[in-house]
Order: sequence, then C-alpha cells, then structure tokens
Amino acid sequence: MPLKTMLARVGVGSARVDTRLEHDTVRAGGELRGAVHIQGGQTPQRIDRVELHLMAQYLQRDNDRLSALNAVVRTWRIANPFTVEPREEKVLPFALRLPVHTPITERGAPVWLKTALDIDHALNPEDSDRLHVLPHPSLQTVIDAALHLGLQWRNAYCEAGPPLGRDEPFVQELEFHTGPMWQGPPRTLALLPFPREDGLELILDIDRGPRGLTSLLEGLGLEGGRRQRCFLSQADLSRGVGSVAEVLASHLASGA
Repeated sequence: MPLKTMLARVGVGSARVDTRLEHDTVRAGGELRGAVHIQGGQTPQRIDRVELHLMAQYLQRDNDRLSALNAVVRTWRIANPFTVEPREEKVLPFALRLPVHTPITERGAPVWLKTALDIDHALNPEDSDRLHVLPHPSLQTVIDAALHLGLQWRNAYCEAGPPLGRDEPFVQELEFHTGPMWQGPPRTLALLPFPREDGLELILDIDRGPRGLTSLLEGLGLEGGRRQRCFLSQADLSRGVGSVAEVLASHLASGA
C-alpha cells in the first residue's frame, strides 16, 4: 500500500470539509442555505455519503446531577457516492427546510449543523456550524403574548423526556416569570410547544412561585388545575398577540 494512501486512512493528507452558510440565523420551519466545500487530499478518495445533521443539546436529570447530551433532530443526505481527486475542490450547494419544532436558541441550548463525510477505509472528516434559531411564527406569537401580559421570559431549556410523537429524546420548555408590570401574586408559566400544520398545541404548567430548573415531564397528565393543555388554531393565531394574550390570561386565572 502506498505511504500516502496509508496516511490518508488515518487522516493525514485526507480530504477536508468546510460548510459555509449563507446566514447562520434561521427561523424554525424556515430555509437554511449554504454549500459544502470538499478539498481533496493527497490521494483519490471515494466519498460514500455527505450528510448534514441538525444537532441540538439537551439536559438530562439524574437525581441531583444534570448532564448535557447531544441529539440529532434531522438528517439530510446531499450527495450520491463520488470520488474526490487529489487537490480537487467540490462544492455541493444545499437548501434545507428546518423542522417546525427545531429548538430555538435564544435563552436556550445550542443548535448546530454538523457535516459528516463517509470515506471508505479512512477517518471521516466533520465540520460544525452554530445556528441561531428563531421561533416559528406561531410560537413567536405566543411568546409576544406572554410578554404582552407582563411576563418575563427566563429560559428555553431542552430537557430529556418522552418523544410525544416525535423522534427526538427531548422537548423544549419555555419558562416565564411575572415581572413588575404584573398585577397579582407571583406566578410562573412554563410552556411546552408542539407546532402542528393546523396550529400550535401547548402544555402549560402554572405555579405560584419561582420553580427553577424543574421539569414538566415528571408528569404530563393534566391532573390538578395548574397543568393544562391548550390548542391555538391558525385562525386563533391570526387574530394577533392581544387575542392570544387573552387566552393565556384565562389559563393563568384558572390555574390560580
């Protein structure tokens, strides 16, 4: 076996990958554009797969310990097998539609795009690009409605939990606390959003005081008055922030 081929198999002089995004800010459900640049190494190499993985970090609670884990939200294969020649540069443009339930990154956990090459009989090069993910328009309306009520948005953690109809091992929880403009006893509102084609489903947990990083997932049953389910249709959402704020206010009142 030639020395260059042997070195390429252990990553020395092998092909390199660099993904370049048009913009690193994208809305959940929106389009992400860019191109994967592959630079050939010192020997010809067969690329069996070029995959893009949408990754997210979530927290898992084990007794009193919190661990940060990574999960694949979605995978796209963007090229059929090909051979990259020495010093050759291949450019693979892409346009991806992010899932509507892609976790938002503001006050939340990291989300990134991982590029992976599958090279026959060699170490597989990778590249990672951080994303700034904005809320889906339906969720943005709910966030704006909560702020309209005088709530303060504290965090948007992703936490381990049952898939609830999705493949990911986590859900995202948005937590709001009452602010100085709030009239009444201190409250905490935690939301689990589940975007759908016909609207937005919410599981709400209403508490009287600060709750810290606790999870709604310790019991998703709707027993008691403080854990409730709410569905906002597209028609509901189209009525605007003020109308959605009235819906949230009614749930806050009923959870008293």
